[in-house]
Amino acid sequence: MSYATYAHRGAYPLLITALLAGAFALAARPFTGTDTALRAALMVWILQTVLLVVSSMMRLDLYVEVYGLTRLRLSAGIWMGVVALGLCLTFWQVRQHHSAAWLLTRCAVLGLVTLYLAMFASFDQAIARYNLTHDVPRDPIYICQLGPAALPEIRRHAPELCDNSLTPRAPLITDWREWGFRDWRVLRSLGEMSAAKAEL
Repeated sequence: MSYATYAHRGAYPLLITALLAGAFALAARPFTGTDTALRAALMVWILQTVLLVVSSMMRLDLYVEVYGLTRLRLSAGIWMGVVALGLCLTFWQVRQHHSAAWLLTRCAVLGLVTLYLAMFASFDQAIARYNLTHDVPRDPIYICQLGPAALPEIRRHAPELCDNSLTPRAPLITDWREWGFRDWRVLRSLGEMSAAKAEL
């Protein structure tokens, strides 16, 4: 069995199982009442589900180590982390006798915080850096088509990787309306590289 088959066979079914188990735990919570044994069994069920998610993340990590990082694999890893945190919140909700509204509110906040932080992260740059600095198969077409955010990493680690037709173009900011945080980071990185090269 290849690493790809191993990862695909286990990661996504386990993640679906975790989501179903979390939904079941949320639905079963009102029926636990003051039954300590039933609540303890539910908490064990949730912890077991967290272990399933961790197993999925380990499979994904193994897959990335062999085949490299892509947008889909990075997104899957983030999603699995959010699911694991949501299950931990579910565990705490059961343990502390909080209401379903308490859990749903915090899960919503968790999702919004994740989306907010993702706005500042340069995923294409992280993907290019990982694939160019680790012993994984290099796909020049994929890396070169990641976009401007990958340009500093390409120039730093593999300047000969892309031909002229595939080389990402540096972002162009002519006025304040075109300014963006990610584009600014790319231009700053390129400027620092040019300055360092000029000093040599």
